[in-house]
Amino acid sequence: MTDTVLLSFDGRVLEVFGYSDTHRSHLFQEPRLEFGTGRRPRMEITLTSGVRHSMPYDPHRLDALRAFAERLARAVAERPKR
Repeated sequence: MTDTVLLSFDGRVLEVFGYSDTHRSHLFQEPRLEFGTGRRPRMEITLTSGVRHSMPYDPHRLDALRAFAERLARAVAERPKR
């Protein structure tokens, strides 16, 4: 993300630390990451409920963030359905 924001995913919960507050999203909420471009790129976390969190990211971290997003997407797709 940035030097002051941390993303964490333990296989069950996506957590964001340091951007205005701490946010937790569980796999059943089907979080997904999307990346904008431009002078001030932003990443958006979207949940199936329609909740969105948008925050800036450092462009030089985009490859690592995309790999993180792929890992998250795989976990969402593979989670047991209720």
